[in-house]
Amino acid sequence: MATARCDFVVLGATGYTGQYVAEEIGRIAEEHPNLTYAFAGRNKEKLEHTLETARVNTGLELAKAELIVVNVNDEESLKKMAERSKVVINCVGPYRYYGLKVVKACVEGGAHVVDISGEPQYLEQAQLEYTEAAEKAGKYVVGSCGFDSIPADLGTTFLQEVFPGDVNSVEAVVTLDEDSKGKSSINFTTMECAVLGLTHSKELKGLRKKLFTTPLPKPAYKPEPRGKLFYSEEAKAWCIPNMASDRSVVMRSQRILYEKEKMRPTQFQVYFGMSRIKAYMAILFGIFFYVMTMFSFTRKLLLQYPELFTAGVVTTKGPKRSDLTGLKFLVVLTGKGWDKKLEDPDQQHTEPPNVTKTVKVKGPDPGYFGTAILITQAAMTILEEEDRLPGKGGVFPPAAAFRKTSLRQRLEKKGICFVASE
Repeated sequence: MATARCDFVVLGATGYTGQYVAEEIGRIAEEHPNLTYAFAGRNKEKLEHTLETARVNTGLELAKAELIVVNVNDEESLKKMAERSKVVINCVGPYRYYGLKVVKACVEGGAHVVDISGEPQYLEQAQLEYTEAAEKAGKYVVGSCGFDSIPADLGTTFLQEVFPGDVNSVEAVVTLDEDSKGKSSINFTTMECAVLGLTHSKELKGLRKKLFTTPLPKPAYKPEPRGKLFYSEEAKAWCIPNMASDRSVVMRSQRILYEKEKMRPTQFQVYFGMSRIKAYMAILFGIFFYVMTMFSFTRKLLLQYPELFTAGVVTTKGPKRSDLTGLKFLVVLTGKGWDKKLEDPDQQHTEPPNVTKTVKVKGPDPGYFGTAILITQAAMTILEEEDRLPGKGGVFPPAAAFRKTSLRQRLEKKGICFVASE
């Protein structure tokens, strides 16, 4: 007799992000008494510690939680875990090393999978290698369902929906809300992913040639050129280029929506917003970081002593909960376009853009509380609204997967708001 599948399995529940995801699953279970879930990781004692910590932090009993010992380097144990789940929430990084193994196990084991990856090469490799298998299995693989990159991706499609006509370009600024209080830090795994991404960045070009075989329509009007530092009136912040995954994720969604639904694709650029002094410091650190990743010896030092080389911004110990509770993220998306829509997405407007509209996405601490809400609500959406997802399965970025679902409304009920300017 086959074992009944859990609704959710949180893989990597013993990690720092996984802990917050486990807690959020407990809160969802209070609202949905019939929900079943499990926490999975390599060490039974650490899983028990995750469960106890979640009980203490939420005040909930979490009596339904099952504990599954699994090793991401063991294909058989991964597949057995997938066979016991409807949706796997994968919090194990770097995804360059482990992501495709989990995707393979879930597709073969009959489970949907969502993750919080911000690694373009893994995300695009998964789309290239597993789209056909996922479609055949009828399962959905949706990456970057954390702060990278639901606010930017869903925010862009929301802006396109509320815009009076066609959107030509979107400029996103990722910053902290004006009343944000607390101390932000970066998890070591996030930095490790950035180091690996820079080290192997040249591999992306060949991958994209295989994945994106047809060009998007060439826009007649390019967005306003920006330098390495500029001031955004909409975000009220000094801005520098954002080299994270948001742009690649958003553009994958734009491409899929154009190819499958004939939506006009927009151009997209993304920046970090901060004070002028911090912006200068960030530029200097970015140069230093890039140089450090160019040589194997300096890369090793950077990964061996992250606190030293980042002045404590990157930590291997995880953040203090007290430092996170007052943090609030803000993503400001400014769209420029026209007050009219052309029916054919391949047809170009002949006059310059004449309309500007802004969408703001706000929420709690992006790295932990916010990401936990984002990925668990994405998982709930797959569980409850599979019939509103595109096709019959496949590998998708968030907006391409969830545009026709209630995910945005679910997030707003949890304190992540999407607000359009009048």
